[in-house]
Amino acid sequence: MGRRGQDGSDKLHNKRKEALKVKDFKSKNKNRSKVPDIIISCEDSVSAPAYLNKIVENLIKDKKITQDSFVIVDHKVLKGTNPSKVLDRLKKYSDNNGKMYKNFQHKWIVLDRDVERTNGGGHTKEDFNIAIQSAKSKKENLNIEVAYSNDSFELWYLLHFDYLDTPFLRDDINKRLITKLKEKNPHKFSKLNKKNIKDENYTKHIYDELLELQETAIKNATKLLESYGNEYNPENANPSTTMHKLIEILNTLNKDV
Repeated sequence: MGRRGQDGSDKLHNKRKEALKVKDFKSKNKNRSKVPDIIISCEDSVSAPAYLNKIVENLIKDKKITQDSFVIVDHKVLKGTNPSKVLDRLKKYSDNNGKMYKNFQHKWIVLDRDVERTNGGGHTKEDFNIAIQSAKSKKENLNIEVAYSNDSFELWYLLHFDYLDTPFLRDDINKRLITKLKEKNPHKFSKLNKKNIKDENYTKHIYDELLELQETAIKNATKLLESYGNEYNPENANPSTTMHKLIEILNTLNKDV
């Protein structure tokens, strides 16, 4: 083959090589765009994040989402546990590449109603309502979903066991939950008490123990919410939770191809 023919062959080879690179680049970007991403700002810094991370572990393992596409906002972004601070913490998020909360496909805040207590602690109803109303505000166009529990996150755990429509405050919920968990697994939860129930290790144990009952919890939470009708106020709807809606979103991601 002459030099001209060889040059032509090399050029054709290089063109094909470049075309394959472009195709590969487009393919990678297309696949990357299919990866759903979700950002969550939680009221507490231990139990709710630990519980949600247990769900996400399998999503990452099965490559349904990536480590970078799931973010629980660090409390260092903005300290404080009252509902409005939880929302503000989400809105202040920005990573090293300039990605902000509004760039995520799914945006959630996780709140407790946590009625004010005479001995201190809890949230005002005004702060709780403002956080929910602001997240849902069409004027601000935030498109942030709210997973709240009235009175506390542990209500979601309790609904794995029974349908409940009697008002409970945080201490009563925890007391009943501890009893239920000890009955279900006396060995694993023999030392569980109101002081350590939110610890990370116990939260992981609770997730594992209750996973087989998750569908029951979703049904009970849905039924409970429907019992209030369309016009209801989350602040005084005790008991109620929308935690199941966030769980269902995460479960849906697990089914994506």
